[in-house]
Order: sequence, then structure tokens, then C-alpha cells
Amino acid sequence: MTITRLTVICLFFVTWELLVQSLQIPRYLLPAPSVIALRFVSELSTPQLWHHVQATSSVALTGVLIAYVLGSLFGWLLYQFPLLHAGLNWFLTASQSIPILAIAPLILIWINDLFWARTVVAVLITFFPVFSATHTGLQLISPDLREVAVLYGATRAQRVWFIEFPLTLPVLFSGLRTSVVLATTGAVVGEYLGGRDGLGALINIARGLFDTPLVFVAIVWLITITLGLSALLTLVERRCLRYIM
Repeated sequence: MTITRLTVICLFFVTWELLVQSLQIPRYLLPAPSVIALRFVSELSTPQLWHHVQATSSVALTGVLIAYVLGSLFGWLLYQFPLLHAGLNWFLTASQSIPILAIAPLILIWINDLFWARTVVAVLITFFPVFSATHTGLQLISPDLREVAVLYGATRAQRVWFIEFPLTLPVLFSGLRTSVVLATTGAVVGEYLGGRDGLGALINIARGLFDTPLVFVAIVWLITITLGLSALLTLVERRCLRYIM
């Protein structure tokens, strides 16, 4: 983190603190950063908070992993079979116009297990970036490279493993970076609509009690989970690209 960025962040919180104190804004409307920080520290000793953090983290991570497998697989299949792509492309594009809030209640009705219902919501919201990145990455590969591989007798499996996979991987990771952020959103949407586990449910409970500081604590943890997953993905990306490239 650069000094300039750290300075901007400090100025933001100092300004927030001074405005709340000077205008005497009620805590239930907008708590001061100092109040949120004290509540954050006090909640660290409660097992309920860690239960909610674990619930959201597991759903988000599972959703990302499933979306990675399904998205990359569908992207590769639709590239290999243009007729399949022509038949399903409209459906995949149209599905992105449906708000996840409209689909999530149906999923929670159809799937009795709350964990897997929330995971499906996370998968649906993270699938398309991975699929789109995979399909786009395959399209960027030069046809001449494939023709040279065929002339040298490379099989389909060898072309996939030694050409398509390594050349598509950088683009695929760009889609995964978007999916990691969306996975947390999908998990929270599922938790917000059903059940009493997860940070989304905690926000819903705190909202009903007008416990605004607790809402901010949950938001801080959501940011922390997202940044943690992004950092983990960055580490995996560096290792993979270093090994392949």
C-alpha cells in the first residue's frame, strides 16, 4: 500500500469521524469509525461472529471452485462445437439479464439444504465471467499455431494440454478475479433471503434490531473475505503462470 493511498484512507476516516461528532448523528443512522472499531474488537471474542464468517467463506469458496470447473468446461465445449455455441449462446446471454434476487428465492425453495442452495446462488452469479474468459481466451489463440501442432502430429488431448490450456490461463484468471468478488455477493444474497447463518443473515438480524455498528462490522468482514480470496487467487495465479510460462 502506497503512502498516498494510506493518506487518503486516513483522511476519509478522520473526516467521517469529525462529521459524525460535529453533526451529532445518531448511532443507529451512522456510527462513527471509532464506534465501529470498538464493536469490531468486542465481536472478535464471540463465537457467533466466527460462525457467520465461516459460513459465508465456505459458500463463497465452494461457489468459486464449482464455477471455475463448470465455466471453463462450458467455455471449452462451446468453442469446440460452434453449433452448440450458436444454440446456447442466446440462453447464456439472456440469463445474465435476470437479477439474482429474482432467482435466489426459487433456488431456496427447490433445494432444501441451505448450504448448497446458497452455493448454487454463488455459482450462478460467478459462472458467466469464467465461461466468458475461457471462450474469449480460446478465440485469441492463433489458428496457425493449431495447424502447426496438427502437422507435427499432436493429438486433440495434446493440443488442449500444451497449447490451449496454457495460452488461455492468463485470460481465465482475469475472469476468476471478477468471480471472486461476485462469489461473496452471491453468498450474501442467499444468506439474506433464508436462514440464520452467514454474514448476510447477520446483517439482516442487525438491521431488524437497528444495530447499525454490527451491520458495519459484517460489511468489514465481507470486505476482508473478498480481499483474502483475491489474495489467494493472486498467489495461485503467480505460481501457475510461473510454472507454465
